[in-house]
Amino acid sequence: MIGIIVTGHGHFPSGLFSAVSLVAGKPERAEAVDFTEGMSQAELREELEAAVNRLESEEILILADLVGGTPFNTAASLRTDRQDKSIKVVAGVNMPALVEAVFSRSMFGLDQLTENLLKAGRDGLVNLDGMENGETKPEFEDGL
Repeated sequence: MIGIIVTGHGHFPSGLFSAVSLVAGKPERAEAVDFTEGMSQAELREELEAAVNRLESEEILILADLVGGTPFNTAASLRTDRQDKSIKVVAGVNMPALVEAVFSRSMFGLDQLTENLLKAGRDGLVNLDGMENGETKPEFEDGL
């Protein structure tokens, strides 16, 4: 199974996993690595390395909050250094993208999973004005 790591600033990663757990249950082989105030880049790197090792997966998807941020840059460096694993790093994670990754990873390889979650992340951004004009209809009228 493809392992998933979410990393980002503050408690965004653990908060995102908390929200996904309410919708989809607690994901297996998935880790949140928070980059909290006062934490050094070296400490973040150690946490990411430990998460990679705990996942015990040959394929790992690392989802970061912002392109160019310390969590993204550290994950990119880890990807370069860990040639023993197939690692993809994607920035701009949101809840629709993570839900897609959690639900779809057993059906796809790492490359296709990455493409699917990119689409889900983009499609998950919806303007209410467009919904009210009939351009987009809500998929779940009663919520999730």
